[in-house]
Amino acid sequence: MKGALHLNFLILGAAGHGGVEWGTIAFTLVTFIILLALLSKFAFGPLKSIMDERQDAINKDIDEAKKQNEAAKQYAEENKALLAKTQTEVAQIIESAKAQAKTEHEQILHEANVRANSLVANAQVEIEQEKKRAIADINDRVAELSVLIAQKVINKEINAADQQQLVRDFIQEAGEK
Repeated sequence: MKGALHLNFLILGAAGHGGVEWGTIAFTLVTFIILLALLSKFAFGPLKSIMDERQDAINKDIDEAKKQNEAAKQYAEENKALLAKTQTEVAQIIESAKAQAKTEHEQILHEANVRANSLVANAQVEIEQEKKRAIADINDRVAELSVLIAQKVINKEINAADQQQLVRDFIQEAGEK
């Protein structure tokens, strides 16, 4: 039975009699409250502040990641818009270059036609001038031959057969010159 008493001593905190000691309970309670206050001030407070700081840092990282994600989405949209705009500008530049090339092609053809027409006109003028010179030369030769014929006619009386012979000779001389 002594073992059972010893067990009661441990369970109830009784020292030799069977009652509860209020002084020990009060001392233990005050000691526990002091220990709790010390732990709260020196252990739980700093630990809680460290945990709060860590939680704030994690929340800031999460917020920053969300902002970066949104910024990345915005940049992607801007890049898509910029790419579309660039493609449109490139297409316009190509179309403009094609139109300019066509205009220059037409201008070159026009200038070539103008030059060709000018060359043809100049050639026609030269031909006309050569024709006039040839006609003038022929007229000069005809005049010379007429003078020669007139001299021969004056020097010789001609009959119809002689006249025809003179005309033939004149034509033959004109053809040789």
